[in-house]
Amino acid sequence: MLQKLRNHDFVWPLSGCVLLYLLIGLVSGKFNVAILLSTMRLCTFALLLGLGQMLVVTSGDGAIDLSQQYILTLTAFISCALMKQQLILGLLIALAVGALCGLLNGLINTKLRVPAMITTLATGYIYFTIIQIMAPRVKTLPSSTFVKFVNFSIGGFSMMSVVCILVAAALAVVLYRSPYGRRLHAVGQKKLAAHYAGIRVDRTVIIAFVINGALCGLAGVLCGAYCGGASADMGSTYFLPSVAATFVGGTAASGGKSSVLGVCFGALMMSFMSTFLNAAHIAAGLQNLIQGLFLVLILVASVRTAAKRK
Repeated sequence: MLQKLRNHDFVWPLSGCVLLYLLIGLVSGKFNVAILLSTMRLCTFALLLGLGQMLVVTSGDGAIDLSQQYILTLTAFISCALMKQQLILGLLIALAVGALCGLLNGLINTKLRVPAMITTLATGYIYFTIIQIMAPRVKTLPSSTFVKFVNFSIGGFSMMSVVCILVAAALAVVLYRSPYGRRLHAVGQKKLAAHYAGIRVDRTVIIAFVINGALCGLAGVLCGAYCGGASADMGSTYFLPSVAATFVGGTAASGGKSSVLGVCFGALMMSFMSTFLNAAHIAAGLQNLIQGLFLVLILVASVRTAAKRK
């Protein structure tokens, strides 16, 4: 039984969630459901970014998107500027901008053959420049109607958590029950073999980037409403936890292997870790150091596991 459980990628982040929940209870002296529900709400943005990052990483060649935090911030500004006039239109435009940013990343990566890390580092600076130009010129107050929706909860269960569950469920269907999901995993395992099998490799990778961009856009829309507006550095808070969630959840750094459930528990675990470090009164700088070291350990373990499989 234990051996079977170990074979599931979500077991380790789930175990981490349980351990950190117990540590939070010991430090704060409280063991209640409210801590879990609050942590689920707070992990929303890292989870959406993590799910998008999972798609990019799964496409193979050591791909990773370094522009996520800037796409989130850019779409937060756009949604806050437009949703006050027209709620649905502003939401759709923000999601479309996120998808377009992903499309640009994917085209540069596949058509110009620039590695994803370099591509997204460069485009990230472009998106950040646009943010700096926009910031003094647009109103960053979100739609009050959308703010009420984001903050609405039933029995302490946040609507943002509901959105995350629906997105994760839809993504699981796409990845594990659709032809596209099979193609993406095949491409991630070996692009040349996938090409000879008749898979349109570039198209498959570009779609992964586009979905990733749209998820960043959704995270930006929700974050702008939840935080009461957009700010130039808001995306940086969630980027490192999202990357950690991606790999601790079982996504192979070499590509070709993903786990939606693992990423969900990974994001929850990183949020629990942040809550624990705050409860233990650890300084912000030291918290970043701890999370960074944790991410390095995860990456080393992921690469070693991939090497053993080969």
